[in-house]
Formats: sequence, structure tokens, C-alpha cells
Amino acid sequence: MMQIPKNLEAFVRSRAARLGLAMLFIAVSVWAFVPYITYRIAPSAFINAELMRVTAPIAGKLTQELPRKGRFITEPEKLPLIESRATDRRHLQDLERQYNTAKEKAELARAQLTEITQTDSDLEKRTAAYRAGMLDRLAHEIEEADAEKLGCLAEANQRRDVGSRMEALAKSGTVSQIRSAEALATQEATSTRCRMAHARIQRLKTELVAAQDGVFLRDGSNDVPYSQQQRDRLILRRQELQTQLLQDTSQFDRLAADIDEERNRVERMDHYELAMPASHIVWSVAASAGSAVTEGQTLLDFADCGRRFVAVELPERDFEQIKAGDTAKVRLIGGSEWSDGKVRQVRGSAARSDERLLAAQVPAPNAGNVTVEVEIAGTMTAADGDRFCNIGRLAEVRFHRPILRVADAYFRLWRWFHILPIPMHTSIASN
Repeated sequence: MMQIPKNLEAFVRSRAARLGLAMLFIAVSVWAFVPYITYRIAPSAFINAELMRVTAPIAGKLTQELPRKGRFITEPEKLPLIESRATDRRHLQDLERQYNTAKEKAELARAQLTEITQTDSDLEKRTAAYRAGMLDRLAHEIEEADAEKLGCLAEANQRRDVGSRMEALAKSGTVSQIRSAEALATQEATSTRCRMAHARIQRLKTELVAAQDGVFLRDGSNDVPYSQQQRDRLILRRQELQTQLLQDTSQFDRLAADIDEERNRVERMDHYELAMPASHIVWSVAASAGSAVTEGQTLLDFADCGRRFVAVELPERDFEQIKAGDTAKVRLIGGSEWSDGKVRQVRGSAARSDERLLAAQVPAPNAGNVTVEVEIAGTMTAADGDRFCNIGRLAEVRFHRPILRVADAYFRLWRWFHILPIPMHTSIASN
């Protein structure tokens, strides 16, 4: 039988050793029990993340670059995923036909406007020449009328002298009264021609003033010459063509934008590139590379590793003590590192079940419990992707208790065991 040294036996039986061992047991007990006093602990939580489901926007064939399950995306990238077998281009062709028609009509309207401008220029020259010629003609006619008036006035003076002599001879009996009457009649006719010449001069001056203003009063002119009438018609036609050109230009500009949009749509329908977001992992793949897919078919799911969270249950009495934005500590079961977390929502036990697409199943809360979601801080790496970002692993979550409520719990505990004599009416107010 092995002999125990007397010194060791004496040390073990000593009062100091027994007190030290007792203190060690007490310290271990306190160390194990303190977290339950200073924290609200939920040991049944598990890591979860929202899913982003990708469905086929077009029918076609999957490429060989279909990402594998478990691939972690560190940087955003685009991946050709689907190649279309047949693309409907009928709408694009119809838009191109309408565009070409509108463009041709606009070009025709421009050509007609150019011709109208040239014709109007020619007619303007003809109108100016006609006006200048008419003004010169009226000036010459006025000169002719003035000359005729002067001659008429001279003849009238002569007739007046002859009439006076004939009247004197008739009184003396040299000539007959008939000859005197004929001389008076000739005098009156000459005076009438002079008045007509004066009136014609006034008429010609009136026509000259109107012609200077662009209005011609001669018979058959219709106030303006034929050239000016044609210019007026061309002005109306120009306005119609300008309106039509504006409509055609607006139409083919709109059609050009529609064609660009339709071409982009056809290109998108011809093939589909998947924009894979960063900090996501391919959670599941529902199709095989090279297989045919239909529009709306589910292809794969991405799990958002950058916004992981844990869903924990706590008693209903803690509902008012935990609010969105509160901090928490999260540790994976089997691990030793604690991660910082932040409460993002709290739901009561009677709330509807979560209908989001989640990587892990969230059980319905038990009666009398609330569900608390805690977002986990931290950046994921490709190494974490090999473990599917720890989604689905059990975790322990600790929520900080206010210091006044912890102290009050200690005092109540001591009073229960009669360790510290405190009066029944004394207590530290809870937070």
C-alpha cells in the first residue's frame, strides 16, 4: 500500500487547505452562476440568413458556368447564365419599319420645303419686277395724261377765243347763229375732254399710290398679281409641311428611343447575365448546367452572409426590456469567440409566422415567449464560405441586463438566504 507523505497529509488536513478548496468551489460556482444574473441567456438560438431566390427570366438553356452549391462570392460579378434559343423580334422589326417610314416622310417634307423656298424666291423676284414695271407704267401714263391735259387746256383756251369771236361776229351779222352755236358746242366738248384728262390723272395717281403699297387696282389683277397669289399659296403649304415635318421628326425620335429600348430588351432576352452580389453564398442549386429551363423556373438561392442573424426565444415578461438597437453577445456552440450583435426586431408569441425565404427554418414561438432577432456583426471571408457561413449552427446569445436590476437581484438573493439582513421595505429600484 502506497504511503502518503506526512507533510502532504498534514497539508491536506490543514484548515487553510480546506478553506482554499471551499473558496475554489465557491468561486467556480459564482463564475458559472454570474452570467445568468448579469445576462439574459438564450442557449437555443441558431444562425440564420435571408435567401435571395433567382428564377429564369427567359426560356433557354443554362450555360456551363452555372455556379456550384457552396460557392462564396467575395466581389460583385456578372455571370452568363442562360442562352435563349429563339428570340421574338417581330416588335423590333415593326418599330424599325415605322421608323424608316417616318424618316422618309420627314426627308420628303424637307425636300418639299427646299423646293418651296426656291420657288418662293423666284416668285418674289417676279413680283418685285411686276411691281416695278407697274409703277413705271403708271408714272408714264400719268405723264401722258398730264401732257394730254395740257394740250386739252390749250385747245380749250383757243376754243374759248374762237367762240368769243364767233359770238361777236354773230351779233354783227357777219356769221350765222348756227356757226356761233357750233363753235360753243366745240368749246364745251373740249372742256369736257380736259375734265376727263384731269380725272384720269387722279385715277392714275390713286393706282400709283396703291401699287406702291403692293395693291394693284387694274382689272383682272385681283388686288395682287399672280406671282403674289402663288406666294400666298406657298406660305400655307409651307406651314402645313413644317407641321408635318415636326410631327414626323417627333415620331421618329420617339421611335428611335423605342427601338433602342427594344434592342436592349431583345439583347436581354437573347441571353441572361446573373449579377451575383458580394458576401453571398450559393445556398442551393435547383437545375443542372446545360439543361433547358422555362421562364419563371427556380434556378438557385443565395444566402446573405453579410446580414446573418439569430432568432431566440425569451419570456414574455422581457418584452419591454429588449428593444431594437440593443446590443448582445453571440457565441457559436463549440466555439470560444464572442461576436457583437444588435437587436433588429422583437415579435410577440401571437404574431404571424415569418414568411421570408430563410436558409434555416424558424420554429413558431411557444406560448408565453417572444422571438428576438439579433443581427450578427462581422465580415465573412472565403474560408467562412467553406462552412456555409455557419448558417444553421447552434449559438448562445447573451443580452445585457441593466446594472441596477442585477444589484437588486443580488440583494433579493442574499435576503432569501438570510445572508444579508435587509429590511423588507428596502430595495433598489429596478430599471
